[in-house]
Amino acid sequence: MICERFSNCPFFKKHREDLAPTDHQLLMENYCRGALMSRCARLKYEQKNGHKPSDNLSPIGEYLR
Repeated sequence: MICERFSNCPFFKKHREDLAPTDHQLLMENYCRGALMSRCARLKYEQKNGHKPSDNLSPIGEYLR
């Protein structure tokens, strides 16, 4: 299964170059395609607040600059 927002995720579009390749891959494997998908901070934020989070909010809940 893959997250329905994966192909248009603003976080990955904005921070792809900022993340180490292994970090990028691990986040995608675990949060976008894996067992931690339901724990994605971006999805939780949107469900709770009714709008998309900042592009800087990572799937693990940390903000990047």
